[in-house]
Amino acid sequence: MTILVRLIYASKVAPNFGPMDMREILQKSRHNNIESGITGLLVMSDGYFFQALEGDRMAVHTTYAKIMRDARHSRSVVLSASEIEKRHFTDWSMGYVLSTEKNRPLFMSYSADKYFEPLSMRAQAAESLLVEIGQHARQIGGTESLT
Repeated sequence: MTILVRLIYASKVAPNFGPMDMREILQKSRHNNIESGITGLLVMSDGYFFQALEGDRMAVHTTYAKIMRDARHSRSVVLSASEIEKRHFTDWSMGYVLSTEKNRPLFMSYSADKYFEPLSMRAQAAESLLVEIGQHARQIGGTESLT
């Protein structure tokens, strides 16, 4: 029996991170996530990655373990890990949204400061923000890409 889980984490982006790194992450993650039955959404804002991974418990935890070993991430914090009945991001093997001037108010609506700082978010706020970002991305025609 498959136990479906959602893991939400945030991490600092490495200082030398560039556009080619993002392309590589998205390409590799989308391929691996399809193979593993994982869905999710990756957000990048203010020097942070903020991500939800959904799928089989073992697959999600294996994927997160790989992320923790990736030098492009540091100070990774699990904000939420729970069993779920259904997925929020069923249509994306790895959706991607970059914070822009257009969507910035949404990010900031969950911030107590003038900067987006996901490492200190509570579990419910983290999930709510990712769901809202996903809904916003669907309304404008899907997640933004770097291609």
